Order: sequence, then C-alpha cells, then structure tokens
Amino acid sequence: MRIDLNGSEMRNIPRVSRLKSFIIDLMPSFLVRLFARPYVSGDSVEKGIAKTDELYMQGVYSTLDLLGEAVDTRELVEINIETYTNLIEQVGTRDYVTVSLKPTSLGLHESVDYCLESLRRVLTVAQHHKVPVTIDMEDHPFTDVTLDLYTTLIKEDPTLGTVLQSRLFRTEKDIEDLSTVGGRIRMCIGIYNEPEEIALQHKPDMKEKMLEFSEVMLDIGFYLEFATHDQQTIDQMLQIAQEKGYTREQLEFQQLLGVPMSKKQQEIMERGYITRLYVPFATNWKYAIPYLKRRLNNNPRMAWYVISQTVGKLFGRS
Repeated sequence: MRIDLNGSEMRNIPRVSRLKSFIIDLMPSFLVRLFARPYVSGDSVEKGIAKTDELYMQGVYSTLDLLGEAVDTRELVEINIETYTNLIEQVGTRDYVTVSLKPTSLGLHESVDYCLESLRRVLTVAQHHKVPVTIDMEDHPFTDVTLDLYTTLIKEDPTLGTVLQSRLFRTEKDIEDLSTVGGRIRMCIGIYNEPEEIALQHKPDMKEKMLEFSEVMLDIGFYLEFATHDQQTIDQMLQIAQEKGYTREQLEFQQLLGVPMSKKQQEIMERGYITRLYVPFATNWKYAIPYLKRRLNNNPRMAWYVISQTVGKLFGRS
C-alpha cells in the first residue's frame, strides 16, 4: 500500500485564515526561523536534550520530537532511524523525557509495512532504555493508518502512546475502538485545518469536545495527556480532575515549547500534576520550517505581527 503524502486540504477554511496561510507560506525561511525560533530547541540531538535538562530544573517534563515529516526516500528514513536511536540512547535514564515521532518521517511514503518495520526498530531501542514513545497524529488522511500502527505496536510495547484530535467527528468512535487496547493518549484540538465535512470549524466547539472526550477516556482507564494552551480549558479540566479525583498517575498537562505559560504551568504542578512540554529539534533548520510555519499559522498574534513587519519592510515602512 502506497500513501499519498499530499492529503492536506485548503478548501472550507475561512477566508481570513486562507489569507494568513497564504502570506505565511510566502515568507522567506530566514524570517520564519527568526520569529518562530523559540518554538524549536535547536539543530542537534544534543541541543534538544540540553533543553529538556534545562526545563527539568524548573520541574517541567518534556517530549522530544525530530522535525522533518513527509520523508520520501529510504535514505532519509534510515537517517531518521539513526537519529532517533542516537536520541534515545542519549536520553538514557532521564525519566522526565519521552520521545514523539511521526509515521511520515519513518517510511509511510513507501508502505505501511516499511513504516511498521522502521517503528519497530526505534521501539526496540526505546524499550531497552525504558524511554516511552508517542506516535504523533498528522492530518486526516493519516488518521486510520496511525491508529492501526498504534493498535498493532502497543501489544509489543505497553508504554506506547498516540494522539487524538477533538476537532474530528470520528474521534468519539476512535475512543470506543481504542478502549479495547487502552494506553497513553494525548488529547488535543489538532493543529491541521480540516474540511468542514469531517471536522468542527470553531475553536469553542473543539475545546468543549476536548473536555468531554478527556473525561470519557479517563473514566475508561486511559492515561491522558491533556494538551492545550487555553487557560480557561485547563482550568475546566483541573476542576473536573478535582471533582472526580483524577491523579497524576492518570492525567498530565502538555503545552508547546516557546508558548509563554510559566504561571499556569506552575499552578498545574502545585496541583500535583505533571506539566510536559513538546520540545522539537532538527538536524538541519530547513527541516524545521514547515513546523514553524504551522506554529505561526496557529498563533494569530505572532503571525500577524510577523506579517505586518514583513509587509512594512516591503513597502519601506518601519
């Protein structure tokens, strides 16, 4: 089975969002890197791990992610496998670090079988070093195959995790299907703009579903990683957790590196829960650019600041 890596759809996205996406896509890479750099820990394994150590000094946990999805050659897949192996070996006994990866970086372009083989090679090393791994979720053309990979591999590695997105209409059924295998689930609203026939289009609806799905999964027995920057939604989840007695053995909270939330993160930790940051790194800055553009796209304040500065310079305004 060969996977089409060009599945993202721009239709049905509101006009302003399309305009913003269009401008960000046209931005020179050096500008993207300049303004969005706080979102990435660096351009090496060593810099990524150094960032996790720095965060842990503040009591914050991490999940490391190698940037560079949509890999389309075996040569690059082998490089990614080698990088992940090196990363996991260097993480070693740091029990405050997990590792995240994307199927499209590990051979999904060629076949599901090749991707499965690649994932097993990484997981073998991870199990040896007792480093938990999460299979990240990408946009909707990859949802089925990602969950299939997860349900296959969690039987071999019970510490494996994956991701569900509250914006997708299918998520309620996915939770039901995954209830037979359980495991560790990161619940988020999702970063990818999805067409209206398969997904919610308004953030308040996505956040409401995120809370609803999270409570359902916790009651089923999943370990839940509640991933959002919306402080009201975090407060609502903390209130639910207090009322229902969910502990840090059942629930943690996650955010992205670079988003200023130290006060809320401290509150979460004072309430007895883990705060974990998603810490991306790259082996070359060019592999970080698509991720950084998505970050800009998802952060209107930063995105419009960058756009206004760029347009101002183009037209000679300071």
